[in-house]
Amino acid sequence: MHTTWMRLWGMVAVVLLLAPLMAVGQPRPREARQDKSSDRSRGEVQVINDWRDEINLSMRSDNQERLGEWSLRPGENVVLQERGERIRVRPNYKITVGDGGNWVDVGQIGQFRNGTWYVNVRDVWAATHQDRPAGRDARPGEAQPRDPSPRGEESPLDQILKKIK
Repeated sequence: MHTTWMRLWGMVAVVLLLAPLMAVGQPRPREARQDKSSDRSRGEVQVINDWRDEINLSMRSDNQERLGEWSLRPGENVVLQERGERIRVRPNYKITVGDGGNWVDVGQIGQFRNGTWYVNVRDVWAATHQDRPAGRDARPGEAQPRDPSPRGEESPLDQILKKIK
């Protein structure tokens, strides 16, 4: 009888020691997303090439998975598709224009209305090429704004106004 009780208490002790370890080893259920608005702002992307040249546009997901690359003609207004299906993006997906630019979140430059992200190429360019002054483009053939008054010279209008005074 003594060995039976010892065996029984030994099993109880083992169960009490192993039960917490088993509970920790169980898979945990997925936690609910805290920001439900990010799901509602997932939608198709409509891009408007309001640039004067043909541009190359690239897009990646938030985990850097390539979604696609597109070439858009000037004035073109398209909903982005990959393999014949319209792609749906979230605000934290990345977009860039051209080859040497940085990436910017779609949510920073696009507007979300009625389940669609509306993106202008100029806004993407401005956000990804912030190292250039506003309104200037260092691409070959781009006209740079000219300084209206050369150094050391006055404009003809200034000279006339001085004579009148």
